[in-house]
Amino acid sequence: MRQPYYLYLLLLLFECHAFAQDNMQAYTDSIANSKWPYKLPAWAQRITKRGIDLPYPAGVMINYVNASQKIEIHDLQIGINDLEPVPLDFIKFGEVNASVQSVNARIDVWALPFVNLYGIIGKTWANTTVEIVYPIDFKSEVDFNGNIMGAGLTFGGGYKHVFGTIDYNHSWTKFDEIKGSIHSQMVTPRFGYIFQSKRRPDRNLGLWIGTQGLFINRTTEGVLNLSDLNIGGHAPDFDIENTDWYQNLGPAQKVVVKQIADKIKDKLENVDISGTTISYSLNKEAISHWSMCFGGQYQLNHNI
Repeated sequence: MRQPYYLYLLLLLFECHAFAQDNMQAYTDSIANSKWPYKLPAWAQRITKRGIDLPYPAGVMINYVNASQKIEIHDLQIGINDLEPVPLDFIKFGEVNASVQSVNARIDVWALPFVNLYGIIGKTWANTTVEIVYPIDFKSEVDFNGNIMGAGLTFGGGYKHVFGTIDYNHSWTKFDEIKGSIHSQMVTPRFGYIFQSKRRPDRNLGLWIGTQGLFINRTTEGVLNLSDLNIGGHAPDFDIENTDWYQNLGPAQKVVVKQIADKIKDKLENVDISGTTISYSLNKEAISHWSMCFGGQYQLNHNI
């Protein structure tokens, strides 16, 4: 009597499952019976004796980041050429957007089975677009580039296929146009699940979701060449001496504002202003420090 085809299918599935179980058990036994050949992380031999797989103690990765963040500007002070910066709190801003692209290398080491330490070095390119809506209406855009250095640590742990991590890092970014370094701190808690290949136990896919908090020091000081600004939007009205807002300014503010308005007018008329510099000081902060994040990681083998 001919057997139904689904019995053969069930038998095949059972054999595949048994093979996968044997494969997983063999992989776990090989870890438990092996000797950990490295000094780090601490207590690694105790962990592997339980059949728990550990990553290699040191590694390197190359990261590319492309991010955009809306920011708020407060306590603006501006000077021109040799004139001391003066407060310009009467200026009202529209949308201020900062976009960043960076490439960095991260070198890490597992000091403990649940603690990873790392250093960061890289290059960044930033663009800031500022919209002014009062007392005149125009947009300006400026590009920066600089170098990044940083350090951080990650706490991680898991149970079976579920894992959680908390990452913290502090980085310093140095731009030629900005005095001092920009300090930023990032905190990223994540939770995820690892899908492990039963045929190749050293191969897996990890998916995670979490939040990311970015905190940047608020005070920024620097000097820009006015010719480097890209000015767009509506053409400003430079007949400012007859406006009420200009008449309400203090003497020092009037001098600075009038000179800046004249130089911007010259720039729009293609007059050479390459020797004109703008010194500034301002406080800035992100509209929202926290954002949602999600991602994944594919492990091809124990090395990659």
